[in-house]
Amino acid sequence: MTQLAKVALLMAVTVFLFSSCKNDAKKSGAPAEGRNILTVDGQVLKLSTLDFSNVYTGKLLANEEIDIRPEISAKVTGIFFKEGSNVSKGELLVKMFDKDLQAQLKSNVLQIELAQKELDRKKELYQFKGISKEELDISENNFNTLKAANDLIKAQISKTELHAPFSGVVGLRMVSEGAFVSNTTIITSLQQIDPIKVDFAVPEKFISNLNIGKEFDFGIDGREERFTAKIYALESKIDPQTGSIRVRALCPNPKRVLYPGSYSKIDLKLFPNKECIMIPAKATVPLMEGEQVFVLRKGKAKAVDIKTGYRTSREIEVTNGLAPNDTLILSGLLQVKEGMAVKVKIQNR
Repeated sequence: MTQLAKVALLMAVTVFLFSSCKNDAKKSGAPAEGRNILTVDGQVLKLSTLDFSNVYTGKLLANEEIDIRPEISAKVTGIFFKEGSNVSKGELLVKMFDKDLQAQLKSNVLQIELAQKELDRKKELYQFKGISKEELDISENNFNTLKAANDLIKAQISKTELHAPFSGVVGLRMVSEGAFVSNTTIITSLQQIDPIKVDFAVPEKFISNLNIGKEFDFGIDGREERFTAKIYALESKIDPQTGSIRVRALCPNPKRVLYPGSYSKIDLKLFPNKECIMIPAKATVPLMEGEQVFVLRKGKAKAVDIKTGYRTSREIEVTNGLAPNDTLILSGLLQVKEGMAVKVKIQNR
């Protein structure tokens, strides 16, 4: 074969191979530029209602609670309550020895009567100038001193009687009749449990969502039924250690099925019927000064800076940067670049 023939044969083979590759590309239907299109998952954004419950752990407290203990040291002479029973405000619960004080009171009353008679006589004598003003003043002072002593004795006698300061339920009795007690001795407890308080803490960022009169449901261990409480007070400061604020609510408890000291599981709806845009947490890209997402714009990926609000374990509220009907890119975030052509497979929420 001549040299010219060899060159002609080589050119023919080259043309054949180029034509074959071109035909294969046409048969495959994949243009060169199509090989750079990234297929990703996406979601068309819609307004949703942010109406889910935050679960908090609370503690039940008596509406009013005290330990019944005496102010003085004395012997118990009478116990007039039944353990675990209801008592009314002002009801006598315990009586202590007071015979010595009663004797002092009786003696003082007699002295007051005598001083009163003497004062009356001296007032008559003074009108006729039978005595001086000084003698009359001495009698008046003696009379008033005895009256003050009478009030003091009555006050001491009142300390021997323990009355219920409010209506409630008395606890267990810690002493017996005849026992000698002092001001450190707890005789029983008194609690008002209808209504009962619910005490819990809410993160500082939700303060604007709390308001007096807001109702919520809660449950306790051992009972299937749910209870409703109403917020009546917020603490006046934020706890610097936890960054939360204490909240107190009241719950009716006429059947006494709720007891102080129990723990409750509270379902608190902080965003009732609030319309917003919620996106999956996995769709965000963290930046040095915020967060970013990618959306589909004219077939290409567009990076958008967003501002976020409330977060759950799976979703984030977007307060700025996105709008309803935007197509959010959910996958391939490590490969997606600004302006890259992408093909989005829409997923239903």
